[in-house]
Amino acid sequence: MKIDVIIPCGGSSSRMGQDKLLLPLGGGTVLQATVAAFSHPLVDKIVIPCPPQKREIYAALLADGQIPVLFCDGGATRTDSVAAALKLCASPYVSVHDGARPFVTRKIIDDGAKLCETTGSAIACTRPCDSVRIADGTTSHAIDRDSVRLVQTPQFFLTDALKRAYDAAARDEFCATDDAQIYQRYIGEPSLFDGDPHNVKLTYPQDAELLAPRGFRVGSGWDIHRLAEGRKLILGGMTFDFPKGLLGHSDADVLTHAVMDAVLGALGLRDIGCLFPDDDPAFEGADSMKLLAQVVQKMKERGYRLNNLSATVICEKPKLKDAIPTIARNYAAAFGCDEDRINIAATTSEKTGAVGEGNAIAALAYASLYSCC
Repeated sequence: MKIDVIIPCGGSSSRMGQDKLLLPLGGGTVLQATVAAFSHPLVDKIVIPCPPQKREIYAALLADGQIPVLFCDGGATRTDSVAAALKLCASPYVSVHDGARPFVTRKIIDDGAKLCETTGSAIACTRPCDSVRIADGTTSHAIDRDSVRLVQTPQFFLTDALKRAYDAAARDEFCATDDAQIYQRYIGEPSLFDGDPHNVKLTYPQDAELLAPRGFRVGSGWDIHRLAEGRKLILGGMTFDFPKGLLGHSDADVLTHAVMDAVLGALGLRDIGCLFPDDDPAFEGADSMKLLAQVVQKMKERGYRLNNLSATVICEKPKLKDAIPTIARNYAAAFGCDEDRINIAATTSEKTGAVGEGNAIAALAYASLYSCC
C-alpha cells in the first residue's frame, strides 16, 4: 500500500492574525511538525498546494525532510487547492490533511490507512463530550450527541475515486469544507474511524497556547569504549585525524551511543544493546548516526520531540573545542531542531582511570523530550 499525502497550505490565517504554519513548535515550525508526522513507510510523497509567494519559504523549511515534497499553486478555495494537488498524485491511495493540524499521531495514520485499504475511504472523527444543539436564528433544539461526529483530518481515499469526485465537483462548481463531503456527494458514504481529541487544528490566536511544550520526559545515557590502533575515531558523527579509534561492533561512536540511550531512556524503551545487539552481523561497522535516525523515528512515532540535549565527552585527547560546533550541528540535523537545543561539552578525567591514561573515551548524555500530542 502506497499513499500520496496532500497538505493544503493556502489559507490566509486571517482568524489567527499571522501565518500559523510558521508558528514555532518543537524547535521548528507548525508546518515542519505536520509534514514530519507523515514520515511513514506507507507515504510515497507529500504534495503541498500553497500561494506562489509562500512556496520559497515553505520549500526552504522542508528541504531536509525524509519524504519527497512537491509544491503546486493553491486555488481560491480549499477545494480548488486539493483538486490541483490531485493532478500530481499517482499512488493508489491518497490522504488529505490540514497543514495547521500538527499533532496527528502515527496511530491515526496507521488506523486510517488500514481502514481505507479495506473500504476505500477513512475519515478521522471524534465524539463530542458536550451537549449538542442545532441553532437556527433565535431558536435551537438539542440533538443526541451520540449521533454526532466531529470531523478531523487526515482523510484517506482511493486516489482514482477522489479524482472522479473532484472532477464532478468542478463541473458542478461545488465547494466543500472537507474532502469527505465531496466524496459522499459523488462516490458514496465514507467510512469513519476514531481520531484523537488532541489532533486539533490551529485556528484562533488562543490556539497558540497549544504549542507550548507539555508532557516532559527525561533520560540519561552513558557509554565508554577502549581506544585501539587500526580504528577510525568517530565522535558525534565526525571523523577525527587521530592515531587510534574506538573499539566496538559498530563504528563505536561513544557520544552518539550515549545520546541514543538518553532518548530511549526518556521513552521508557530498552537501551541500544537490546535495540542494536553487538552479536548481530547487521550492525557490524554500522554508522551510529544512522542508528540514531532510527531512534529519532521511534521518538516521533510515540508523539515526542526533543526539547534539549546536553552531552559531555570525557577524554584526554584529542582536544574537541573546535569540533563541538560541528557535532552540535550534526545532532540538530538528526533531531530536526534548532542548534540552540543542543549542548555539547568536553572534559578530561584528570589523568585518572582508563580515560585519564588515554586508553578509552567515555560520554554522558541527558535528553529531555516533550509530548506534541
